[in-house]
Amino acid sequence: MHRFASFLMLVWFMAASPAMAQPLPDYSIAELEAAIAAGKLDRIAVLAAEQHGETVYEKRFDGEAAGTPIDIRSAGKSLTALAVGAAIADGALAGVDVAVWPYLGHPRGEPWNSITVADLLGMSSALDCNDWDRKSPGQEERMYRTRVWRDFALALPARDYVRDQRGEGTFSYCTAGVFLLGQVVERATGERFDAYVQRRLFDPLEIDGLAWRHSRSGEIQSGGQLTIGSDALLKIGRMVLDGGRWKGEQLLPKSWIDAMLSPRHQLGEHVYYGHLWWSTPIRSPRGYEGAWMMKGNGGNLVAILRDYDAVLVVQAENYNREDADRHAFTALAALLASLEPPEAATAR
Repeated sequence: MHRFASFLMLVWFMAASPAMAQPLPDYSIAELEAAIAAGKLDRIAVLAAEQHGETVYEKRFDGEAAGTPIDIRSAGKSLTALAVGAAIADGALAGVDVAVWPYLGHPRGEPWNSITVADLLGMSSALDCNDWDRKSPGQEERMYRTRVWRDFALALPARDYVRDQRGEGTFSYCTAGVFLLGQVVERATGERFDAYVQRRLFDPLEIDGLAWRHSRSGEIQSGGQLTIGSDALLKIGRMVLDGGRWKGEQLLPKSWIDAMLSPRHQLGEHVYYGHLWWSTPIRSPRGYEGAWMMKGNGGNLVAILRDYDAVLVVQAENYNREDADRHAFTALAALLASLEPPEAATAR
């Protein structure tokens, strides 16, 4: 099956109501652990949770050593939004209205020359690129078969394209466009994408031991497929939850975090997309809780919940399985139910 298959299932879940989107077993943490051990949730590898800045749960289920990194697939796209925000904050990138094609030294005419950083952050550019349609010229598997991904992305045709009254194009999930964002960051900062992210974000967060996928020509895949550990994901989630702040240092402007986590496209009932981050409800003892998430094939999720002041992580290797997201949201619901409820924190 193709890499985008699980995303098709994800869209099916998200297009339904919360109750239909997550018709999940109601597990306690102990019951969840037993279900994973019995193979009922297939290959869930790591679960972790932190609340109020303290890790309250972390367990490995795949037999690997603690800290062993896992490929989070397209959940890594959300890190590209953080990198864009850093480049803007550093003054290296003028803003999200920068036109991509001329900026990369490749003017092409319209509508390509009018495609902006904001368009690519919102998966709403004029590129004829849809990872959920294997016939699409820009479908990601076509890019992976080429040696130079930049050439592939810059040569993509345009689709029928009209902006709405907000200036937004229609949503079309496009890994090649997110890869181009990484190229923009490289051009703006003068550093390789991975080196810039390491220096600007991961070093302050004390994150190492990760690996980026790259093309045969050596280009970094800023469109996902980062191999990383759960501790690192908890740190990233906490930094985002705290408005770009980490241990007293403002790594990213709060204004960027707020913009990144603002709904731009409604993709289903209660489901939205911002700057490469998803907003999806999670079942809780109170009903359903709104959460912003990094999401990737296989059931890889990092969820931040403001009301709970919490970060939840699911790392799984259920790649290209139709039930991957169901299993991941089952785990998220159990993790969330185990946390201190918001009203308890208020009462303290």
